[in-house]
Amino acid sequence: MKILMVRHGETDYNKNHLVQGSTNIPLNQEGINQAIKASEKIRDYKIARAYSSPLDRAYDTCRYMLDNSNNADIEITKDIRVIEKNYGKFEGATYEEWRKGRENNDLSSVELDTNVAKRVEEFLKEKYVLHENETILVVCHGACTRIFLESKNLRPNKNYIINTSLNELEYNGSEFKLLKYNV
Repeated sequence: MKILMVRHGETDYNKNHLVQGSTNIPLNQEGINQAIKASEKIRDYKIARAYSSPLDRAYDTCRYMLDNSNNADIEITKDIRVIEKNYGKFEGATYEEWRKGRENNDLSSVELDTNVAKRVEEFLKEKYVLHENETILVVCHGACTRIFLESKNLRPNKNYIINTSLNELEYNGSEFKLLKYNV
C-alpha cells in the first residue's frame, strides 16, 4: 500500500506560533491557498481512498486537494486515530510556554507520544487490509506525522514538517518504508 501522508494547511495558530493540538482551529486564507497548490502534489497518483483527521483544518485541506486535482469524486473518511496529539493544558499556549513546560516536566495533561504512534500505526495497518495494492491519501498533522515516522525510525532529519508537505510511504504488511519526506 502506498500512503500519501500530508500535513494540513496553515492556520492562524501556526502563523502566531501557538500550540494547536486537538483544538479545532480552521485554515486561514494562506492555508486554503496552500491546500489548493498542494493538489499538484497528488495529481499523478491514482488515489483509491482519502482519509483525514476529524479536525476542520485537515478535512478542508484534503477536500481542497482532491477538488483541485483529478480526484474530486473521492469521498473523505474522517478517522479520530489520525487527529493531532493532544497537548492538554498547553493547547493555545505559545511555543515558548510549551518548551518551558517540557523542560519542567509539566506534562501530565499531554498525550504520550507512544499513544500517538500506536493509534496511527493501528489506523494504517487496518487500511492495509482494505487497500493492499492501492494508494491512499491521509491528511493529518505535523506532530502526528513526526511521531509516527520517528517510532519507525523513518524520520531522516529534524526538519519541521511544513504545512501541506507530502510524506510518501509504502507498507507491505510488515514494514513501513519512507519514499519521500517533507516535499
